Amino acid sequence: MLDIRGNNGQLNGPEERSHTADWIAIGVLAVAVGGMCWYGYPTLRQAPVMLAQLPSLQKSFERVNTHLADAEVKLKDWGRNQQELQDHVAKIEKEMASRFQAVRKQVQRFKAEVHQLVRAEVAAETLGMETKLAQLESTSAADSANLDKILMEVALLRDESVRQADELRNARTEIERENATRDQQLASLNEQIGRETRDTEELAKKLAVKRVDFEITRDHNQELAEGVSLEITGTDVSHRRVNGWMWVMPDRRTIWLRGQGAQQPVVFYGYQDGKRRELVITNVTKDSATGYLLLPGDAGSSLVGSATWPPPPASY
Repeated sequence: MLDIRGNNGQLNGPEERSHTADWIAIGVLAVAVGGMCWYGYPTLRQAPVMLAQLPSLQKSFERVNTHLADAEVKLKDWGRNQQELQDHVAKIEKEMASRFQAVRKQVQRFKAEVHQLVRAEVAAETLGMETKLAQLESTSAADSANLDKILMEVALLRDESVRQADELRNARTEIERENATRDQQLASLNEQIGRETRDTEELAKKLAVKRVDFEITRDHNQELAEGVSLEITGTDVSHRRVNGWMWVMPDRRTIWLRGQGAQQPVVFYGYQDGKRRELVITNVTKDSATGYLLLPGDAGSSLVGSATWPPPPASY
């Protein structure tokens, strides 16, 4: 924005602005004349021709003067507008100053109210803090007594902990010693169990039996197993007894059954292996008998002989 104030900060008057416009016009005219002279100097030799053109130049100067007059009028109008604008700015500044004073008074009043409110709140909080501080002091005294009691209990607990630690260390040592002894006993027991297991396995092998169930018709011979044949020659249903005979190979011997009752085992041993064998009749009917034969688990091959079935015995 163009500053229209003077050196002393005051606005210039209309006369000073008019003189300024005149001097501006004169300066422009002088510059135009100087430019024309500078431009026309090389052509001075053509002066007669240029003198003939002076009327047109005069008309150009008249047009320039007309334009300068119009510019001066516009400049005066601009000056009046600037004066009105300055008056309006002064009015606005006055109103702003008045409003600023009102706002300042309102802010001061608000500050006073806030100060009073803050003082009241601070006073209330201070009173509450003093009350809490008094309560804390009384609580602190009680806590101090409790703390002394707790410290005594902690000291007792520490002594008890040391004593228990000693007892635990002694107990751990005793447990380790007992574990070492127990490990030795377990090793000895495992060794003994191993021996007994081997003995048991050997005994189980010796006691292992094979059961052969049978049902045989009267007056018919039947091979119950390799090397063992049976024939029933008579039955007594009322007393559950049978008569007959059994042929055993390779011993080549006959075992007679005379009035042999049910559930009464017939026990015999092999001559070659010395193992126990057992024949049991479980049920007796008019024409047949049922039962089972118990043989050693490995007796299958020991009973095999060259003869398969002998002729019936000569006498009964």
